[in-house]
Amino acid sequence: MVKVYTPSPALADYISSFWSIDTLSSPHTELVYPTGQIQLIFHYREPFLDRNSSGDEISQPEFSLCGQKLSYSNVTAPENCGMIAAVLKTETASALLNIPLHEITGRIISFTDIYKSWKNYSWLFADSPDDISKIKIIESFLLRHVRVKSLHHSYFIKSCINEIRYTTGMSLPYKSLEKFSLSERSLQRIFKEGVGLSPKQFAEIVKFENCISLLQSGKSLTDICYEAGYYDQPHFIRAFKHFTGITPSQFSTLDCNMPVCRFYTIN
Repeated sequence: MVKVYTPSPALADYISSFWSIDTLSSPHTELVYPTGQIQLIFHYREPFLDRNSSGDEISQPEFSLCGQKLSYSNVTAPENCGMIAAVLKTETASALLNIPLHEITGRIISFTDIYKSWKNYSWLFADSPDDISKIKIIESFLLRHVRVKSLHHSYFIKSCINEIRYTTGMSLPYKSLEKFSLSERSLQRIFKEGVGLSPKQFAEIVKFENCISLLQSGKSLTDICYEAGYYDQPHFIRAFKHFTGITPSQFSTLDCNMPVCRFYTIN
């Protein structure tokens, strides 16, 4: 159902992977939760429908820029779908998008609102016969728009992300603050502009994703709560439901044979 592709070496610092879906036997709906990543989605047939945690439903733009998610949604791929997505690396996504990333957090906007020149490539994309050729069109466009960011800020954001991931979201990047001689106020501003989330929001997502890994390993809820650093089980369950809309126990009973929660969670 889902095919995954490695980006070209020229974009390996900016894109984690590409993934695609091309025609389904029937419409398919998946639970989608925050991953700390931004994605570009290029539809060439009927687009996805996205129902957020408030119950509001939108049809994704033909070419979509999906900002950082703060909560879950249910995404439906129609039978007559066809799309390519690019998963941007959290630490370098801002080099491909010429806006402060917190402006699109929790939003899905048209890619052409950011890059009007994509319209000159869209017909080439639509006429390309397969995934590989479509990806080459996307990469050709993105390579023309990579911006050289402040090296100091880029290294700082990467250091903060690595520190948060190293502690599986259980602490904020205070060592990075000290290393780069920046204030906590600067941390908030630089991180939100470059990642789209506050350091605390990103840490909570990393912490949540660690919970999913522990849950999938078969550990008990008590052990997961303790290892993930939650105060108690009620706090753990409340945080889990915020990100997924369901309890950890309900999540663990989802059909493992279905690619549940795969949309937007490709690494």
